[in-house]
Amino acid sequence: MKLSAEKITRNYFRQGKGTNFFTAVAPVDFTLEEGKLTELVGRSGSGKTTFINMLAGLLTPTEGRVLLDGRDLYAMDDNERSAVRSGSIGVIPQGQTGLQGLTVLENVLIPSAMYGGSKTKTELAHKLLEKMGIDDLCDVYSNELSGGELRRMAIARALINEPKIIIADEPTADLDDDTTKQVMELFKSKATEGCSVLIVTHERESMKYADLIYKMENGKLPKE
Repeated sequence: MKLSAEKITRNYFRQGKGTNFFTAVAPVDFTLEEGKLTELVGRSGSGKTTFINMLAGLLTPTEGRVLLDGRDLYAMDDNERSAVRSGSIGVIPQGQTGLQGLTVLENVLIPSAMYGGSKTKTELAHKLLEKMGIDDLCDVYSNELSGGELRRMAIARALINEPKIIIADEPTADLDDDTTKQVMELFKSKATEGCSVLIVTHERESMKYADLIYKMENGKLPKE
């Protein structure tokens, strides 16, 4: 499955002492390569999160197109884009995410439950949680988890629909060295199986797993 961007840009309107536009991402052309683990690095504020959110179908570009197998994600209505994204793109956002009123298992099953098939995914959910080392917490509510446990839950949730594209923003933040290695080896194996994997990271240890590395600077993306 091919994900690409054609001159995507994101501007933000600022109003203060002066009125102007802030360009978070300058026009960028990009193709996420299938079967590769691609990593995106750069300083805080360089536009990395904005860029990957546009690629993931979560943030509408000011200009340009994001194409998934030739289909413009942002030409779709919200419902169609959400369904396509849920079935094809596994997103691991920055920060700690989880619905507090649900157990760990229920949180992991959310993407499947939204579009049917949650019963058939329960076994896979347990396998993913076991890989993340937290299957023993499957009946615990998410507000009782540590930061690292929430991160591992989010990774399992992103993989529940067996996406062909994985986009992760600092997925190993809050994780110890052993768990970081486990997570990166999982992403590497997904790439080897043919998935397209894109990871934002600051961690040198994670970079050794990359097939390709890009460095974002001031919203621009020259290849490193």
